[in-house]
Amino acid sequence: SRMIRPLLLKGHERPISDLKYNADGDIIFIASKDQSISAWWTDNGERIGTYDDHTGSLWAIDISQDSKRMISASADFNVFLWDVESGKRLYTFEHDNSVRIVSFAQGDKKFLTVTDKIMGNKAYLHVYTLTDDIHDQDSKKRAILEIELETKVLGAVWGDRNETIITVNSDGTIRQYDATNRKELAVIQAHKKEVSSILLNKDRTTFITSSIDGTAKLYATSTLEELCKYETGRPLNAAAISPVMDHVIVGGGERAADVTLSAMTSEQFKVQFYHSIFAEELGTIAGHFGPVHVLAFSPDGRSFASGSEDGFVRLHYFPDNYFSRSDEVSRWEVDEVPETETETETETKE
Repeated sequence: SRMIRPLLLKGHERPISDLKYNADGDIIFIASKDQSISAWWTDNGERIGTYDDHTGSLWAIDISQDSKRMISASADFNVFLWDVESGKRLYTFEHDNSVRIVSFAQGDKKFLTVTDKIMGNKAYLHVYTLTDDIHDQDSKKRAILEIELETKVLGAVWGDRNETIITVNSDGTIRQYDATNRKELAVIQAHKKEVSSILLNKDRTTFITSSIDGTAKLYATSTLEELCKYETGRPLNAAAISPVMDHVIVGGGERAADVTLSAMTSEQFKVQFYHSIFAEELGTIAGHFGPVHVLAFSPDGRSFASGSEDGFVRLHYFPDNYFSRSDEVSRWEVDEVPETETETETETKE
């Protein structure tokens, strides 16, 4: 069957800011501007629990490779380190400003944070070391690297062997930094407008960017060479690369602040599929009622998730024909009525 039946995860009251699958793909973690993080089983959409200690909007989360630890970045000026299973907050890394980005390094022994350039404060990129025993973390509570940033950073990833850090920025640039000596190694004018996101592929050899200028681009991680460009004609907030198919997905839509300046339709909020090599649009999947903010493929590539301004996460499982290539994406149908909704009330993790 070509029919796709999405799971609609309804656990947040405000826009979705980030989402991450764990390495096994059986749990998805969702961060929202409502100050909470939720965890869900991906096979049935049942909510496992929530993480509620933050007092400001959540901007970003990341999960360790063994699924035991999670880090979260918030507008409350803090990064929290969590024990995933118990929901207990293990440690607090205090910052001087709202924290926009967090990302574990390969091996999960270090992580980076990026603060916002607001309220007259400068923006910084920090790198912290994590100890195996949380009781030793006080000895490593200070950042081992601090880089003052020239522009607002909207996304950051670790490069090859954790030797570099790559950021995407409000001035349309991609910047590469040496992760040991703070030196800026490269600056590329990648987009005409703000670069809204960056996401690595599964083996970290390429990454994709999205931009408000209506394009997404594929780059080589090691050389920063542009490999492909995807033209959409609408502002983009997110993009992701399939781990098993030659496909990328992009999403976005007009921002709420710009609603009065243009005609807003649900068409803007569709997730578009493109061939990653030939840049041909393959099809679209609709469903959200606000701009798409974040996209992710499951580790096995059998599903993808989208988080939106509307406060919902839609989890789509692909039909078998998708993998046999017997159908083009444009021939898919999304079973919208009835839709599988999950809004399981569970006890908050203590």
